[in-house]
Amino acid sequence: MKQLVNSLQYLVVLVLLYPIYYVWQTSKVTDFCEQIETGMSKQQLVALSEQANVYMDGPEDISLVGGKWRAIVKPGKFISADECVIKGAGKTVATAHLFEQ
Repeated sequence: MKQLVNSLQYLVVLVLLYPIYYVWQTSKVTDFCEQIETGMSKQQLVALSEQANVYMDGPEDISLVGGKWRAIVKPGKFISADECVIKGAGKTVATAHLFEQ
């Protein structure tokens, strides 16, 4: 019985903390996406993502011939909210857009 009560207490704490975690993670992604500038180098982008402490999937090549690439920044594994999609060509950033889900 005591384990059940402890489990319920942990569950209540998680339910109360999740909205704070959600807002914190989504605001990190939004702030990061607003800091990206057209013409920024790939290295500067990676350094900025490390500085902002966000997880960036990529940059990964999407074109073998043209050198086009894409990177996606998402808030977290348990959050399906806004994501920042960054597209570039060669070694520079072309666009960065925040897409709402």
